[in-house]
Amino acid sequence: MKLSTLSVDHLGLVAGIFDELGISEVIDKAMPKTRECKLKHSAIMKGLVLNGLGFVERRLYIFPTYFKYLATEKLFGPSVMPEDFNEDTIGRTLDRINRFGSTRLFNLVAMKCMNEMAIGTHLVHVDTTSFSVHGQYEGDDCQSAIEIALGHPKDGRWDLKQFIVSMVTNQCGIPLFVQAHSGNESDKKTLVQTILNLKSNLDFTDKVYFVADSAFFSSKNIGLLGYDTMWITHVPSTVGEVRNFLNQDLEMKTCADDRYCIFETEVIYGGIDQKWVVVDSKEMHVRKARCLVIFITS
Repeated sequence: MKLSTLSVDHLGLVAGIFDELGISEVIDKAMPKTRECKLKHSAIMKGLVLNGLGFVERRLYIFPTYFKYLATEKLFGPSVMPEDFNEDTIGRTLDRINRFGSTRLFNLVAMKCMNEMAIGTHLVHVDTTSFSVHGQYEGDDCQSAIEIALGHPKDGRWDLKQFIVSMVTNQCGIPLFVQAHSGNESDKKTLVQTILNLKSNLDFTDKVYFVADSAFFSSKNIGLLGYDTMWITHVPSTVGEVRNFLNQDLEMKTCADDRYCIFETEVIYGGIDQKWVVVDSKEMHVRKARCLVIFITS
């Protein structure tokens, strides 16, 4: 008698959550298969999710190898075998996602998950990162969908071209929105575009604050968002009003955590009323003092 052992490991939890949240139903409704097939697009995408947890940066033709020792029938259903996840099947699903729109599909899945989990959204964190790439990239019409270009690399690879990805997460770190941008896009433009796109694609029933870094802060961006969008950011010291505050003897107020003192004031900038808070940290003073001592003794 010949015995074989197949594993599920942590992938069983991931597959179970995928099914519990109803993600497959969203995908199959958005991208139904019109021909007779063994695996729907949702099953292929579920496989891509599981694959992304441990088999990244591999060619599609060796994709079945990843599932060789996994219990695919437990993860995907009866009669599903590793060889079903072949290069042609995965390629067709990726092409279908491209035609439908990856950002549009992600928004549908995010909305479904938000409704199922019912955790609410209070703080929305908006940020970008860059991905350096090799080679040439062209769209179906031999034109770039986004421009792979030299920019400001966050991984330090100034010798490579790149593309930018903006992501939005809620206060629990759950992604709500993802979009790709050209490699030479500025964060000043990308961050506010991402916020506007998110508001147009997702419906928020809770009071939401958008949190972004100082690249977001400009009179133009603030004007675009207007009074109907609440946000939190760090005002850069290049703004004249900030330099004025830092040079003044402000009346600081001790916080509940006595390591910090704050000064609050109302400001109109970019035509929008805002509350600015100056924060003083005792621990920061200590670190600066240590750096000063090290500098002098060297």
